[in-house]
Amino acid sequence: MRLAAAFAVTGSEIPTIALAGFLVRGGLVLLLLPSVVLPSVIGIASATGVRAFTLSGALTPWFLEVVVAAGIGLLVWLLLAALIGSLVDIWLVRAALEVGDNEPGHASPTAGPGLLVRLVAVRIACLAPLAIALVWAGGRIYTATYDELIVPSNVAVSLPARVVGDATDAIVVVVATWLACETIGALAARRIVLTGAVAWRAIVGALAQPLRRPIWTLLTVLAVYGVSAVTSVATFLATATAFDRVLTAARSERPIDLLLAVIALAIVWLAALAIAGIASAWRSAAFTHEVTAALGRVPPAREFDRRGPRADPELGSDAPARSGAD
Repeated sequence: MRLAAAFAVTGSEIPTIALAGFLVRGGLVLLLLPSVVLPSVIGIASATGVRAFTLSGALTPWFLEVVVAAGIGLLVWLLLAALIGSLVDIWLVRAALEVGDNEPGHASPTAGPGLLVRLVAVRIACLAPLAIALVWAGGRIYTATYDELIVPSNVAVSLPARVVGDATDAIVVVVATWLACETIGALAARRIVLTGAVAWRAIVGALAQPLRRPIWTLLTVLAVYGVSAVTSVATFLATATAFDRVLTAARSERPIDLLLAVIALAIVWLAALAIAGIASAWRSAAFTHEVTAALGRVPPAREFDRRGPRADPELGSDAPARSGAD
């Protein structure tokens, strides 16, 4: 953990690249969420009109077209996020291995197409359980939304908040599945980078790792997501408070107050980005060192660059003979 912490605050390049990976994988949504004004039922009705649902509660063709278009956009984003995120993973893994080296240098961000394909395949495969959970949760959320639109339980509370309250079990299942998939994906991706294993062997190794090292793997996961949760909540509350002050200043019609509130919001946003970058770098390094410990060695970065990935002793030899094999 000390090496991971040292890695996270090493210069500005590492947190910046880690932040890029975090943002492209959905972190931007989390950072923007505190600044989003939740819509009311009237606002949703004004945006969709009467074209979303029929009187019987069935979806209209217009709404289905919107859902299909959103699904295609989501698929394109997932593919791009997996590709760009895999490039960031390779760079961060190789950079993390240089911490403590006698002659540290800049990590090479190069990656062969074979390595990228395997990393993307692992990330996509790990999304399959999450997709199943989302489909199940979607039915629960749809039912809760329709019920709240027809017979609101409390008009003083915004519609999204009421839906979350009615479908709490669905939200919990989705979050738990997402955390499990993210953990397996992170461990498997590092096994591929370090050993050159094929995708399915890396996933099997990642699934077996908690059984081989239950205490250290559990401690790593708890530390990683515990720190992420604390930093996320702190930045969320700070950004939400700053945004509320901007809204209050805008309603007061005082230009100076509005200017100061906007400046404060910008400062909070920059601080949130910096914290997210450092936390992402630390999270990546913690998983990297846990996987290298599970494999029984921490290969120096120079040897990695010279010889390419080594064989995984737990999974057998799938590593290419030289670094250019990918």
